Amino acid sequence: MNKEMRLQMISRLISDHEIKTQEELGQWLHTSGLQVTQATISRDIRELKLIKVPSKDGRLKYSFKIDQDHYISEKLRHKLRDALIGMEVINYFVIIKTLPGHAHAFGALLDSMEISGKAGTICGNDTCLIICRSPEEAVSIKQQIALYQE
Repeated sequence: MNKEMRLQMISRLISDHEIKTQEELGQWLHTSGLQVTQATISRDIRELKLIKVPSKDGRLKYSFKIDQDHYISEKLRHKLRDALIGMEVINYFVIIKTLPGHAHAFGALLDSMEISGKAGTICGNDTCLIICRSPEEAVSIKQQIALYQE
């Protein structure tokens, strides 16, 4: 079996099953009739850009980046609903006011998202400051975040 076919098989296995370890992936490949080394599995995971995300049982499983983006979007949607007090734009900044203790969670979620025009975030206890590359991008970023509230 060539490399492309092996990568397709791994992709299908990751899509169909909650695979949590390289050893488990190796067992699934073996069951499918393919003998591979741990080093090959590791390289294939890197090439497919697989990441670990929480599974239904709370442990980590392999997944594709697209799934991770969906997971982050859902977390942001819930965080906005549960802890947002308000947002405003001032020049190059978007200021997010939260319930006490929630600003860092907003910052971590926003930092993990690729948002055009965002230079970074600084968070305190109840305020998350998004530093933008221009005042126009600050308005755009606020609008993009607001879409998660709908």
